[in-house]
Order: sequence, then structure tokens, then C-alpha cells
Amino acid sequence: MIAWITTWNIKCGIATYSRSLIEHFDDVLVLAQKGEGDVDQAIPCWKRDTPYFEEIIAQIISRNIDTVVIQHQPGLFRFKFLNILLLKLAELEIKVFITLHNTRDRSLIFPSKRIEKAVDGLSTCSTIMVHRESDVENLSSLGIKGNVVMIPHGVYPPPSNKAETIQMHGRTLGTFGFLLPHKGQLELIDAFSKLDNWDSLLMLCATREGTGNTLTKANALIKKHNIGKNVKLITDFIDDEVAIASLANCELLAFPYQNTKESASGAVRMGVASGSAIAVTPIPIFDDIDGAIKMSGNSANQIASSISVITDSQIKESEEKIINLRDSLQWDNISLQIQALLK
Repeated sequence: MIAWITTWNIKCGIATYSRSLIEHFDDVLVLAQKGEGDVDQAIPCWKRDTPYFEEIIAQIISRNIDTVVIQHQPGLFRFKFLNILLLKLAELEIKVFITLHNTRDRSLIFPSKRIEKAVDGLSTCSTIMVHRESDVENLSSLGIKGNVVMIPHGVYPPPSNKAETIQMHGRTLGTFGFLLPHKGQLELIDAFSKLDNWDSLLMLCATREGTGNTLTKANALIKKHNIGKNVKLITDFIDDEVAIASLANCELLAFPYQNTKESASGAVRMGVASGSAIAVTPIPIFDDIDGAIKMSGNSANQIASSISVITDSQIKESEEKIINLRDSLQWDNISLQIQALLK
């Protein structure tokens, strides 16, 4: 049996990532975060951002588990705390396979969140899985080299013909992702108001912790530009099949991220699953999206000017490459790569 430490059954990219992979595994015990409500056959045994892992260790020992998979990003527990867990698992001679969804954290305000605080623990892991070549380079600069493997982020299946879709009118621009300041939805609304050759904007942007007053600002921008009839902002967490099928009806999807230290975007992979053409801001998180059209910058004016000059041939070329990327990164393929490492 494998113990899989992850968030579970909540509105969280890591929870979705874990569920998409685990359904292709046999005999996995999910060790989930406490306070998540219905944990769906998982065992809640750890709390966010604390250095106390006694319950995790107790579950592992009581069930004679010898292999642990950890899905980590600093928002779950800071690197200093991760180091404590990894060293304890090493002491117990547990094989640890960890996915780092962020290798770039260099917090100046909270030194305990810096990845340097986990170098000793990470060095004991059987395998560290990362999503991009830059992650491999980041770890190498810290002296962590022999146990690092690049595993691409998986992608959802193509849209189902039976799935319901959110209906829009005319030439439609779309986006997807939690409504958060760094994801650039406010800039996209502002940019859309400047575009004459697009009829509608579909925003599948669920709210969550961290949204703050971004929703208020988004609605204010829509009202300010008098584009309420053209913009559909959906903040509910809708079914994946509905989201993908709705995005597939868009001519172009825009991901106008402003800045992030994450190594991969789960949101853009929903766009990849749709098979629609994709435009992204020129930041490293999108470097692995072959076929994405790079915008000139992340300001509203740069987003608007970039989208306004995209040609039909560029859209067709992007679609073709995105579909090829989707087919190569299906979850069953990614899970096979990880299972091969666990053997």
C-alpha cells in the first residue's frame, strides 16, 4: 500500500491533481488535510502549515506502509516544516516520492518558507518529481541533483459530446481558473473592453480563499465599461466536463497571469483539454505549453493589443499543437510514469 499525502475533496489544484492520478493507481491510502468536510474515504490526519506530523507517522506505522507520496506546495506546509517530516520518514526508512509544485519560493519575510530550509530532507527522498526543466535547475543550484525527475503535469480528457455547455454568442474569448489577483482576470476584463473584434467573454473563475475583493473589483470593471451583456463571469465551482466543453466552444482562451512562483498551472491544462487555441502572458509557468501564443506583456493594454492582432492562421496552428499536447499528457500516461518510479 502507498500512502499519499495531499489535500482532498476540496477546491484546490493539488486535490484535483491527486485525484486525477490516484484513479489510475491500486491500493492507495489518502492522508488528507483536517477540516475538509467529507473526505471521501481519505483519512484526515494533518493540519495546514504546522510542524506536527504525529498522526501521519502513526498511520504509516500502524499500517506497515513503506512508501509515501507527498504532494507539496508551501501553502500547505512551509519548507522548514516539510524538512521535519522528511527527516522523520527517513529515520523510519520510508521511501518518499515527493512532487514539488513550487521550487522557486524565496520568501524574504518568512525565512521558514524558503526552499533552502528543506535541503536536508529533500536529499533523503527516493525521488523528487518536478514539472519543468527550470525546477531541475533550481534544485541543482541547491545541491540536490541525483534524485530529481521531471514529470509533466497531466491533462484532462477531450470534451465530451454529451456534456452540457454554457452558451455564449458570437466570437467568444474565454478563460478559466480561480478568481485570484495574480491570475490577471481584472486585466483581462479591462483588455476585453478595448477589443472591437470579439463579441463575448466567458470567465469560468470560481472563488476561494484568497479571492478577497477581486470579485467586487471584477464586477465594478464590468459595470464601468458597460459590458455586462458581453461578459459572463461564473464564480461557482462547475463540473469539469461542463467547463471543458464550454471552453471548447471558445475561439481563443486567454490566461493573463501577472506573476506566480508555481511550477505549473492546472487552470491552463483545462484549456489544453478543450483543444481551443490558447494565449498566455510571457511568464515561465507557461513555458511547457507548446502551441500557446505568447502575448507581449501582462498589462491590460498589452493583453488587448496582443489579442487584437492574432490571426486566423495563428489560432488554427495553436489549436493543432494544443490538441497534440493534450493527447500526449493524458493522466493515464502520467500515472504510468510515476508508477514506474515507485517500483
